[in-house]
Amino acid sequence: MLMLPCKNYAGAEIGRCAERRDDGYWRCDEWAGDWSYKCRWQPAKFFWHALVWIAKWFGKAYHWFAHKVCVSWKLTKALVCVLYVGSFSIANSTAKVFGKTLGFDVQARTSPMSPFGPALAYGSYIDDRGGETKRPLIMCWTEAADPMTGSSGLRLRYEQLRHYSSAFHTMLPQFTTKAVDGEVSHRGPALAFFNNRFFLAWTGKDPEHRINVIQSSDGGDTWSNRVTLDASSPSGPALAVFKNRIYLAWRGKPREGSYLKIMLSGDGIRWENETRVLGRAESGPALATLGPLLFIVWNGKDDCRLNVRSSQDGVAFENHLTLEERTDARPALGGYEGHLYLAWRERGRDGAIKLMRSRSGTHWEKVKVSLFPDWPLNTGKPALASTNKGLIIGWANPNLHIAGTT
Repeated sequence: MLMLPCKNYAGAEIGRCAERRDDGYWRCDEWAGDWSYKCRWQPAKFFWHALVWIAKWFGKAYHWFAHKVCVSWKLTKALVCVLYVGSFSIANSTAKVFGKTLGFDVQARTSPMSPFGPALAYGSYIDDRGGETKRPLIMCWTEAADPMTGSSGLRLRYEQLRHYSSAFHTMLPQFTTKAVDGEVSHRGPALAFFNNRFFLAWTGKDPEHRINVIQSSDGGDTWSNRVTLDASSPSGPALAVFKNRIYLAWRGKPREGSYLKIMLSGDGIRWENETRVLGRAESGPALATLGPLLFIVWNGKDDCRLNVRSSQDGVAFENHLTLEERTDARPALGGYEGHLYLAWRERGRDGAIKLMRSRSGTHWEKVKVSLFPDWPLNTGKPALASTNKGLIIGWANPNLHIAGTT
């Protein structure tokens, strides 16, 4: 077997691929993103992979340079900015040609985009043979419309990602996104990992905007057991795991007062104990667990100020705290190393993402996120996920970004 140019990493991957005797695909994405190979040497495939890799990285370098010019408004370099905007049609055409050859989703953007906040979940999925997944982090989002590809948008898409063990910022890769069985969503989705399964919840595009739940028992490769609940919401829902149950929270209909509601399940199929939380929200809520408590956060209906409540049993939510911070979008919650982290988009023209943390949910301190890029890339609608190597933050502005905080 001929060694492909990823040196030692490639050799190890080829060996594992041969041992598994699966469909033959593996990815050298720690070095070259979505550059895929077969276990056996195939000159034609190698040629196409090489062309895609070269075009991709030259394109990224060009777009990075041109973007800096565009956002800085250097009129003397206006021509570069014009070329930058005009190049998207060429890039999409190239993506269709080469992406189809390689078997990727040719409808996916070069840089995935979403008009709503994404969802993140981390889970050490164990397969039937006792092997642990190499991609324990999943990001899911509601796709934005794209006239260039004919996409009307709102389809649910997701990306299976590797561990992030150091602080950095990057945009989501190209070509490697997958669709969630053709499902469409009215707003941003929610994700959680429970009992070796990933759970995904979203509000449908039906007239009532009913909430749907689907699960994956193979680490996100496929999705099944779709359930449509007798619950409706104009906003995105929230998911969290608490006391060996999975909890779902959502904002009720405006004509019913926009009150927050919550229910629980032991398997993601049968849901029970629907309870109304004493809070009226402008957007969807966020859920997270810290120690023996389940926390819910939302932006108030009248003033958009952030509100926090906690529960010891997942039913009665107490210790109501109203913060001074305001947001016009769904906030994000995540627990990590004894702290509850809260991320939100600052209300106003700036729209920058802010982060703060608390040990109890009552006293909060702001955290400076040094890994964020400069404005306007540090704006958008956030999501948080706790991993065994650090806290992960993702956001849409509308391009999807992801960063580690360790």
